[in-house]
Parts: sequence; C-alpha cells; structure tokens
Amino acid sequence: MDNRVRELRNEKGLRQEDLAEKINVSQQTISRIENGINSFPADILIHMTKVFHVSADYILKLSDTRVTEECRIEVEKKLERGQDFFQAFEKLSQTNQELIKCLMRQLEEQQK
Repeated sequence: MDNRVRELRNEKGLRQEDLAEKINVSQQTISRIENGINSFPADILIHMTKVFHVSADYILKLSDTRVTEECRIEVEKKLERGQDFFQAFEKLSQTNQELIKCLMRQLEEQQK
C-alpha cells in the first residue's frame, strides 16, 4: 500500500514505536502495515482514525477527505465556545494581549 499511515505518523512526529504504544500493538505490526505486508485489522484501523483524527476511508485511500464529520463538528463547537473570548481578545491592546498569553501559559503550567 502506498501508505498514508507512514505519512500521517510522520506528520505527527511519531516514531513507529510511539504509534504502536498508542494503539497497543508491536512496532513490527506498524512496520508491516506501513510496508503493505499486513492488512488492517478493523480494531487497529479504528484506533488509527482516533489517533490521527481522520476517516478510515482516508487511511485506506478510498477518499482524499481527511477530516471526519465528527471531527469537523467538534471543531465547530470549540470555535463557537471561544468566539466571545476571541472577539474580546482582539479588542485588547498588543500589550494586554501579551499579558493574557502569559497568564494562560502560567495557568496551563499549574494544571500539569
């Protein structure tokens, strides 16, 4: 298979070992899938759609549309929730925008 798994894995900056760990298979399984030696068991394909946020059809090269409808809807909901914040943020001066960014980084660090 001229492989989208390898392409998607590289886009995410993952090694075969990293992807294998995420979907609970061996690195050899990932290598065989990428090299067209193994076919996709359904459970592995489903895990990959979730890791890469693309449709199974995209991974299998049945479609060139990457984004699943579910993912598109999720992004739209997030954009709707953040719209008020973004509008208020855009009205701030550059200095105040930088302060907000700094505060957000600090809050994110505290949550870790």
